[in-house]
Amino acid sequence: MMKFEQWRAGLLTFESTAKVENPFLDVTIVAEFTSPTGIVIKREAFWDGGNTYNVSFAPIEIGVWDYVIQSPNETGLNGKSGKVECIPYTGELPIYKHGFLKVGEQGRYLTYADGTPFFWLGDTHWGFVSGEKWDESNHPKMSCMFKGMVDRRWAQKFTVYQSNLRPEKYMGNARYWEEGKEGILPDIGFYQNVVDKRMHYIADKGLVNALGFAWCFSGMDIDIMKNFARYIIARYGALPIVWTLAGEVAGYYPEQREMLINNWREVALLTEKLDGYGHLQTAHYTNERPFPDYYQNENWFDFTLGQAGHGDYVISMRDFYAHRQKFPNKPFIESEGFYEFVHTLEENGGRIATADMLRRVAYLSIQSGGCGYTYGAQGIWDTVWEKPKEMTGIMQVFNPHGITWAEAIDGIGAVQMGYMRDFYEAVEFHKLRPFMACFKSSSFFLGDALFGLFSPAISANDDMSTVVVYVSGNSRINDTFIQYLHGTYRIEWFDPRESKWIVVSDHAMAKDGKLPIPTRPDSQDWLLVFRRFVS
Repeated sequence: MMKFEQWRAGLLTFESTAKVENPFLDVTIVAEFTSPTGIVIKREAFWDGGNTYNVSFAPIEIGVWDYVIQSPNETGLNGKSGKVECIPYTGELPIYKHGFLKVGEQGRYLTYADGTPFFWLGDTHWGFVSGEKWDESNHPKMSCMFKGMVDRRWAQKFTVYQSNLRPEKYMGNARYWEEGKEGILPDIGFYQNVVDKRMHYIADKGLVNALGFAWCFSGMDIDIMKNFARYIIARYGALPIVWTLAGEVAGYYPEQREMLINNWREVALLTEKLDGYGHLQTAHYTNERPFPDYYQNENWFDFTLGQAGHGDYVISMRDFYAHRQKFPNKPFIESEGFYEFVHTLEENGGRIATADMLRRVAYLSIQSGGCGYTYGAQGIWDTVWEKPKEMTGIMQVFNPHGITWAEAIDGIGAVQMGYMRDFYEAVEFHKLRPFMACFKSSSFFLGDALFGLFSPAISANDDMSTVVVYVSGNSRINDTFIQYLHGTYRIEWFDPRESKWIVVSDHAMAKDGKLPIPTRPDSQDWLLVFRRFVS
């Protein structure tokens, strides 16, 4: 009997006796697994060349699982049965210790299967298959471009690899289909030699792969995309996955918008049907103000991946907060705002986005009700191997300075995102909600205006035992205080650039329910934390 660790994918291999013209489209083989307590998981087998079909399966419950095969009689597999034993996971990776992701309490954040809160900290790798090299690197401290970046992000405490398969023909080496048989017959060698090792390396590091099937315009070929999704789900759907459907789903042209939204919905519903595990599903949204709301009220759509853009729109607390208020049962994650080193798109002239700029967006989005953030770096998302001699095409827009992946991977902003995760886990981010009403100022330009340009961003838990204040470089906090407090508080500043804590007071007693906001250490961004003292 084969033994699989809990939550870890293993393979069952079967040989078909059927002689068919197309082993992908003409044969459907499904394994139905039943746990000791009656949980049923169905997983479709994927064709892996010749007459070989594999079933990828990750058991979610300890004990012996029974399985039975459903397939056409001519395969010689219909009714075949067997058992696999699920044994405890013995490693230290949280995704396997706690299980796949789900939506947490009241739809405010994400958790692992056992209810442990999950802080989403993603990194953007749109070219992880089509552009990131496996056997080469031109970074002095990395022998492999792909593995080096995965290892670096894991060490920096990232939890998510936000990626896209990009099967579009112009993507170069992304040969998912046999030549001349697009959407009809998978190129098995490409999966075995290129895609498999990337998907499994990410999973073996314990990162969740937030995976998109393609970019928006591929949705115009709906039958091809549905066949592609079916194969990808069968081959990789037992790994730690979040399905993000497609990049910028609704596209860029008004005349295509409704068609693309409707076509990709068909892919989403197929994914929901075939997944087997109920992996979370969302869509990588288009860049709009206010945030778009297509799919929000549909059952398959579990949480929001917003896109604040790269300086081409004003990024405001109002936008984040308003979207969260409109859809309070759908967790929100800002997934594409101010990539580090990106050349911003602004009417008064572009500039390179710095760590300071992306930090502001990250903290504002979470303080306004988000439950995580996806970082990105120019030179990585567009997989620039070396500086081009001249800038052409999209390089002229987003990367006129020719930032390479080897430069981008060393960006300080990614380090600071790891500090951000540490910070929010320390203050129990999953218990915090936006609470601007506790902030008061005597300054005439602040007043009581909600989310004013100069106002800090404030969140608190329900009993006000923890209050978090993000003070950006623009914030004005003279003659301001936090109200609705009671008891004695420890007050500390947190430096998001260096991950340092500065204690202001160990025993600050709230007077008339109020405590003043102390002078910040310098003019840069800081976080101020009030935590009720417990003796």
